Amino acid sequence: MSSDRISESLQRDESIVRLQLQLQHALHRCAELELQVLNSRDYALGQAAEIGRQRLRIEHHVTDDKNHRAHIARLESALAEANKRVNTLETNRRELVALRSSTTWKIGHSFMLPIRLLKRLTRRS
Repeated sequence: MSSDRISESLQRDESIVRLQLQLQHALHRCAELELQVLNSRDYALGQAAEIGRQRLRIEHHVTDDKNHRAHIARLESALAEANKRVNTLETNRRELVALRSSTTWKIGHSFMLPIRLLKRLTRRS
């Protein structure tokens, strides 16, 4: 009987040691899984922050695009206005050339030349 008790005691001790090893393995595996969960959570938070940063960049680019388009529209408007003024100036220049090449202008210019010269001389004195 005493050998049966010793045998039972040894089996119990072996079972206890085996269960303790299984418990340590289970605790170790639990710690590994907890670390994986924490790493996954950190990765998810990092990705959420990256998504927010990318959204902000996109909003910034959209705002820049709107500003650039508005600026281009203002420049096109200014260019159209400048072209109108150039056309007006060109029309006025042609009219002036036509006026100065007319016979009436040439006669009037020649007739008034002595009077203009006298005015200049009197101003200088």
